[in-house]
Amino acid sequence: MKYEESRKLVLSIILVSLFLIFMTCFVYLPKQENLLSSLAFIQNQKSFYLKDLSQGILLNDAIPVPDEVGMQYQPYRFKVVNSSNSEINYRIIFRNNDSKMNIKQEDLLSNQYLRISLNNNEGLLVNPVSLSENGVIYTTTIRAHEEEVFELRMWLDWNSDNNAMDKIFVGKIEVDRFD
Repeated sequence: MKYEESRKLVLSIILVSLFLIFMTCFVYLPKQENLLSSLAFIQNQKSFYLKDLSQGILLNDAIPVPDEVGMQYQPYRFKVVNSSNSEINYRIIFRNNDSKMNIKQEDLLSNQYLRISLNNNEGLLVNPVSLSENGVIYTTTIRAHEEEVFELRMWLDWNSDNNAMDKIFVGKIEVDRFD
């Protein structure tokens, strides 16, 4: 009698455990079309991307400097990778990232006060120039299965007026594909 009760108890524990495992898998497994779209997104991300090779640009307590001094600053290094089977046209863009920080527009440092230069393995690509309002730094093409390393320098323009004082600099470098 005792043997029969313990057998039923063990069997019921096993059945309940299997049921819970089955239900957990059913609830947490994504639908097939979501899974396929997620895999396609991951595949696209891995075929063309930007990879940081150094720390970001820090303009903490920045003062306006001439281009000759700004060109001596430590560069932000990054690599653009195209592991796809086709050539890709793209832009390197500086995007203000103020929306994530809840910063008012009037507290953000305007692009007009920023000077930039861009180098790659072959040399200087962008001479010291003021950053455009749309943030586009450079437009180019990368061949299939190639990588390119860039060095970006950024500093506060020597000709900045008092409107650049006490502003917050928040941004990131991105690559943007286009056809």
